[in-house]
Amino acid sequence: MKVENRIYLSLAFLFKKLGIFKSYRKRLFTSKRILRKNYPKGSKFSFLQAGANDGKSFDFLYDFVIDRNISGVVIEPIKEYYDELSKNYKSHNKILKINKAVHKTAKHISIYKINKNKAHSYPDWVKGMASFDINHLAKHEFIKKEDIIEEQVTATPLMQIIEENNLTSFDYFQSDTEGYDYEIIMMFDFSKYHPKLVKAEVVNLNEEQKQGIETLLEKHNYYFFYEDLDIVGVDLNLLKLQ
Repeated sequence: MKVENRIYLSLAFLFKKLGIFKSYRKRLFTSKRILRKNYPKGSKFSFLQAGANDGKSFDFLYDFVIDRNISGVVIEPIKEYYDELSKNYKSHNKILKINKAVHKTAKHISIYKINKNKAHSYPDWVKGMASFDINHLAKHEFIKKEDIIEEQVTATPLMQIIEENNLTSFDYFQSDTEGYDYEIIMMFDFSKYHPKLVKAEVVNLNEEQKQGIETLLEKHNYYFFYEDLDIVGVDLNLLKLQ
């Protein structure tokens, strides 16, 4: 670990123990700030995003990457979202857009989502709730079951997508797939590819799955922290905290 990172972590742990400077700790442990610190505007940046949706909605990544010299892969299974994704990255020819689901075994699979003709009745964020599990949507009382529709999509294991497209490395790896993120993280070959920062949605995972991701990140020399709905792993030998 970089010496300066060790100092910042020591201070953060001390402040936590003393119950002070909460804002400092919160500011220190954010993926957005860490990426901006290590990849200034115009710098080269490569990324892999599973569950990219339209590319713009629900996180900061799009606004960050378009100011960098980017390459990478965005994966989105739902056709209408994929079409928006392709349009949003139209001018970035080093971004490979893939219209598939990531799944460890299935070649075709059902995804459940809100009918786009009914979307006006719901908050914008339901667009980000599409899932392999219909109960992920149906469990919410405000969602009408008749508004949930099924879409059949093509599916491929993550490493097969990476290897078939001759991809070599990523600075950043993000998974946001509404409940399938544990499987996606476990599919990724960290011994062959080592992103400097990894981020995965864990709000829909159980404790055993969260602990499994923690163990995997630690095994591959990541320091991890929780940020809102996600777990973030950072290689502090390669990135600066401040």
